[in-house]
Amino acid sequence: MKIVYITRQLPFGRDEAFLVPEVEALLAEGHELLVVPQASKHPLVHDDILAVLARTRVLPGGGGIAKATLSQVRRQPGPTLKQFWALRRTRPRWRALLNGRAAAQGIWVGRIAQSWGADHIHAHWADLTATLAMHASLTSGIPWSFTAHRFDIVRNNLLTEKLRSARFGRFIAHETLALAARLIPSSAMARAIVLHMGVALPPLPNEPAPTRATPVILCPARLVPVKGHRFLLEAASLLVARGIAFELWLAGDGPDKQAIFTRIEQLSLGDRVHMLGTVPHAELLRYYRERKVDGVVLSSLDLGGGVHEGISVGLIEAMAHGIAAIGTRTGGLPELLDGGAGILVPPADPAALASALELILTSPAERDRLGRAGRKRIEARFDVIPIVRELTRWFAGAGPAGPGA
Repeated sequence: MKIVYITRQLPFGRDEAFLVPEVEALLAEGHELLVVPQASKHPLVHDDILAVLARTRVLPGGGGIAKATLSQVRRQPGPTLKQFWALRRTRPRWRALLNGRAAAQGIWVGRIAQSWGADHIHAHWADLTATLAMHASLTSGIPWSFTAHRFDIVRNNLLTEKLRSARFGRFIAHETLALAARLIPSSAMARAIVLHMGVALPPLPNEPAPTRATPVILCPARLVPVKGHRFLLEAASLLVARGIAFELWLAGDGPDKQAIFTRIEQLSLGDRVHMLGTVPHAELLRYYRERKVDGVVLSSLDLGGGVHEGISVGLIEAMAHGIAAIGTRTGGLPELLDGGAGILVPPADPAALASALELILTSPAERDRLGRAGRKRIEARFDVIPIVRELTRWFAGAGPAGPGA
């Protein structure tokens, strides 16, 4: 298939590296991709995006978008104006301006998709990228779909209208599907499916993981409140008090950077906790492949109103490499870690988190057991190749694979 693949900013910026395995798998399956990021002003950060970059078409500036929109209005005035009129349903009302801009971008993308001979248009995120893709589809007549993650569901930006317009809406966890079901009419949910984000399964090393005198725990997460770093730091402080040897690496950046740095100093954790900043995606995977870390942890919170963790691709990638994982019982993390695939603890509970960390820090056998269990979970549910094959069946309008497929 020839697929137009809409992103927020990939291959630019730092926040969508988790899409790279899906792009690479689509290409490996023989599909052609035209990647269109809605924003392209961010720098190139990750070091494994060359395949994406080679297939990227950047949106023109405002003049180019306006020219395409006016041309479309002249060609099809009634349908085009109707597209924009439908945006009046946007809530809150002020976001209609953002939707209008995305719709105009979609007109440009729709015309590009037509000239390229696209078979399908797919957008990641159910917010403005999906608005763009929906209007690209309305302009071109090419079917479209979207992948919804978490915050974009909570935002509920014409989610009902998008599900009714799309060939299907993909939700990456049963928990996120349930979240959407609380926001929109059941009639619109008929086109909603659950299909996880996947990762490539690396070969596992033949030799056992090294036993370090000072084990390393990695937290692969943006520095934002929902990730609960303050509770992770409190757990680290408890481990110090217990005399446990460890290093904690924080891989990520974000608005809470200064607050986290200050808290590290307040707790006298400067020799134990290291802030790595944004780690390029391929380098992060190298940490796992070369066994630079002994475990991964997310101390995520549920902040209410649907603001919580989805299914973390950061944990999925580590588990695919046989790294032991710890997470909190929030959002989609139980779907990933339950049944012994990892350790689950209550959110906002430093004592419980410290005990889970102590277990894998002090017991190589337990780290190995959890690493093997996590790898089996990823093989069974999160291998990107079968996921992409299922996704493209939906792109083609064929729906899910039958028994034995």
